[in-house]
Amino acid sequence: MLIVATVFLILTWISFALRVYVRAIMIRSFGKDDWTMLLTLCLFTTCCGLLISIERLEQSDRPRRVLEEGPLAQLDLLNHIMKYIVSLMGIYILTTVTLKISLAIFFLRIVVRKWQRRVIYVATGVYTIFGIAFAFIAVFQCGVPTHFLIKEAAGECIPDRILQPLNYVHASLNAASDWTFACLPVFVLWNSKIPRSAKISSGLLLSLGAVGSISSLIRIAYIPGLKNGPVFFSNAINIGVWSCIEPGLGIVAASLATLRPLFK
Repeated sequence: MLIVATVFLILTWISFALRVYVRAIMIRSFGKDDWTMLLTLCLFTTCCGLLISIERLEQSDRPRRVLEEGPLAQLDLLNHIMKYIVSLMGIYILTTVTLKISLAIFFLRIVVRKWQRRVIYVATGVYTIFGIAFAFIAVFQCGVPTHFLIKEAAGECIPDRILQPLNYVHASLNAASDWTFACLPVFVLWNSKIPRSAKISSGLLLSLGAVGSISSLIRIAYIPGLKNGPVFFSNAINIGVWSCIEPGLGIVAASLATLRPLFK
């Protein structure tokens, strides 16, 4: 987890710094999509920070001390980890929402056909509305996250029979919108009047987002393990890792797609 989070933090901040240089200094056109991407990067950094905190908590001497101190200390440790996991889930969802809004603004500036604009509006609008609502549910499914395990033990949380379908709906909408933005460049570039070499290079950069789309599909495989049980924590951490990879790739791909002026 530490390696994944650190690598993507470095890649995303470097690629975004280059984006800022190109858009703000070279062409002096720092727009709404850039500001939204900055918000996305800040949320993503928080996600990586939570992932690193979970890793450090597991690798510290606290688990050993907890075993020596007894059940109450074990409950406190698990509750502490759970607080990070729940917060990570909520912020990850908000990160994907702002990422898609940034991509939508970017594509709306270059698409010309009505059906393409409608696809962007529908894909972004549906995911944004559901994503914001689901982020709230994910974080506050048991009330305040600091009391997660206590509320879970008392049966005061939203039951799995409701959360699991919502998880699948969110994952499906996320993957569908990811693939929409990954495939849209093909149609945009196909009808553009730029040299073939430029089409190929631009297409490769923009379609890097397809890798992030694959990550969102892989993430779906871990959803069944989010039910309360002995494998909950391991599955939640695996989802946390993929929740770092998916938006990280999206941020890097979206930033690289703006760097063509550097090579002119």
